[in-house]
Amino acid sequence: MGEIIKETDTPICIREINENIKRVFNNEALTRPLATLNRNCEFKKRYDVACDLKEGNLHKKWDKEYYKEYRQRPEVKAKNKEYRQRPEIKAKNKEYYQRPEVKAKNKEYRQRPEIKAKNKEYYQRPEVKAKNKEYHQRPEIKLRQKEYQQRPEVKQKNKEKRRERYKKLRKFQGEEK
Repeated sequence: MGEIIKETDTPICIREINENIKRVFNNEALTRPLATLNRNCEFKKRYDVACDLKEGNLHKKWDKEYYKEYRQRPEVKAKNKEYRQRPEIKAKNKEYYQRPEVKAKNKEYRQRPEIKAKNKEYYQRPEVKAKNKEYHQRPEIKLRQKEYQQRPEVKQKNKEKRRERYKKLRKFQGEEK
């Protein structure tokens, strides 16, 4: 009897998946049999999204949830981190965040009461406190901090702050008597 040889499934790249989805909607021949494509989870997921988009059934909430989950994947995080570490991207971001309008917008955002409360709550967490404490105990950080405190402009600034506190204390003590 003749033996049926099953074609071994080779991995399907995203480009080919997208191409086949376009071909389905244009009623063209597929690059692989539909049964092979249907065994691929990524094809099924992208085909469902494409159908929803075409019919207008895609909700923004679902879209946000999907992309939130997508960005949490380890391979996506690694890819994004690698991208952000490129020198030209670092330079571009640095230039952007140095703009006065961006600085003003960020400062305004950080001054909002709900953001201040959120940050305060975050830094009160025990694990964050422990992490910060561990960071500041490292010898290289202690050395950097000590070098910073030795700068003349920093010494002058700290001296002025101490004088102001002393004046306020003397004034406060004078009011008590």
